[in-house]
Amino acid sequence: MCYASAEGHSRNARADEVLVVRRQPHGSNWLVSPEDASTAVCLRTGTEVELLYIPEETQRRFGLPVEVKATFKMEDWWRRDVFVLQNGRKALLRKLQEGQVVRVLSVTQTAARTYPAVWEEAKNLNAKWAGGKDSDASVSHKGQHCV
Repeated sequence: MCYASAEGHSRNARADEVLVVRRQPHGSNWLVSPEDASTAVCLRTGTEVELLYIPEETQRRFGLPVEVKATFKMEDWWRRDVFVLQNGRKALLRKLQEGQVVRVLSVTQTAARTYPAVWEEAKNLNAKWAGGKDSDASVSHKGQHCV
């Protein structure tokens, strides 16, 4: 997951780093480093994480203990960032509470790039509007998936 806007910054997650969930002004959640809340930290599908110090409300909602391991996954429809929990339930990044602590256990190096068809269509239409130029600037998707 990585949806950094034009003015935003992003970087890839590193194994064994600690991140936190931050609500952005536009309403979505990003994972950020506690030292740099302005930079989204990108996870790739298959990245193993551990949710730490899970708030009581989230524990009740998902039937979780205080800490749980999960695998990050990118749902195909409109880039849904999902954590697949050990108990099989799914927790959307956008549903996690701000301040949730996430420790990266392992980073997937070769994640399959998923480009939903709608993005390709938008890119092609945008290229036509821009005078026939096929520019990657028309759709900012880097094949990374940030939480």
